[in-house]
Amino acid sequence: MASQARPCAFCGADSVFALQARDRNRETTEARFTYNRCPACETIFMVDVPADLSPFYAGEYHRFAADGTPEWEHNPTLAEVETARVAMLRRLAEPGGRLIDIGAGPGGFAAAAKHAGYNVTAIEMDERCCDYMNRRLGVHAICSDEPIAELERQAPARVISLWHVLEHLRDPGEMLATAAQRLQDAGMLAIGVPNPRSLQFRLLRARWAHLDAPRHLCLIPEQALASRLRAHGLRLVAATTDDLFGRICALHGWTYALRRRPAAKDSAAVTVRAAQAISRLLAPVERRDLRGPALTLLFVKNPQ
Repeated sequence: MASQARPCAFCGADSVFALQARDRNRETTEARFTYNRCPACETIFMVDVPADLSPFYAGEYHRFAADGTPEWEHNPTLAEVETARVAMLRRLAEPGGRLIDIGAGPGGFAAAAKHAGYNVTAIEMDERCCDYMNRRLGVHAICSDEPIAELERQAPARVISLWHVLEHLRDPGEMLATAAQRLQDAGMLAIGVPNPRSLQFRLLRARWAHLDAPRHLCLIPEQALASRLRAHGLRLVAATTDDLFGRICALHGWTYALRRRPAAKDSAAVTVRAAQAISRLLAPVERRDLRGPALTLLFVKNPQ
């Protein structure tokens, strides 16, 4: 297919056609979406982003149980993911101080951070999630679909977290610049993103669950993020694809690839067993050179 000439959504360099993908994960539309690849920074980005993205998040995007509690409250593994994220922060910086969690979802990480002693402010576009955080968790949650503008209004923070948020934004570069500006000196920026240099993306392409068309607009590799944030005075202090969340994403990616319609129903037991076998077989490769499907990156702002 001929390339649709577009400047890279992250660095502005000329890009080339990469692939087309449909919404396998949720089946919100029959449309196909075109992604280009930037040879300069290796970012994968959607060429023609829909003007209105809200229909692709409709329904139970954030899962809540009948009693009004989110999935992480009932799933020990999901709760452990958030506890592990906080523990990673605490190993590199003393706990406490102000923490801003952007795209907080139903508040799993915000709750774990609050329990660890941080003064947490959450920014989230989903009203139900914000109501839950405010009423049930005692976390100050700001409901806004303009996270960059909302972050600009906040006082400087000790920690800013973007757990799998950048890929949903129309201008991830502007978010990074704003986050760097709102960090205190020696503050920490925590980022989680799908990894476009992963083994899974290389093998699965449009069937890769973490491409998640059309909700994921821009997949940025570790080197490009580190280079951009270096220009804003931040240095990379930790990078992994082999944390608990990364391993969950690996199994999820192989499982969804084996299913004809991932959105239709839960995975059959035979599919899960096959995905587990593939995951075990390829885990040594995925652990090398940050080839897992989900990047976890920590940056520290250098004192001025």
